[in-house]
Amino acid sequence: MSQEIEFNVLGCRVKVRPDQEDSHIARSVVDFVNEEILQLKSARPSLRDTDVAVLVALKIATENRHLEAEYKDNILKLEKSLAQALKLIEAK
Repeated sequence: MSQEIEFNVLGCRVKVRPDQEDSHIARSVVDFVNEEILQLKSARPSLRDTDVAVLVALKIATENRHLEAEYKDNILKLEKSLAQALKLIEAK
């Protein structure tokens, strides 16, 4: 059974119970989110915490969508290259 870990994000206590092997990932994610929060709050100190939370969530989601699109594009390119290589092998 995994151990519950407690974090603080924008003053909110967050408890997670990650798998044993994922506890370092949970810590890394929270550290990443808190770093994004600090950067945004430094750049725009007048923002309310709720605004910061939404903007950070939107930024991370946008980055995620870009990575997903890049990943899919790379897979399609790889499939195309493999199909071309297979045709060349079969032609010999």
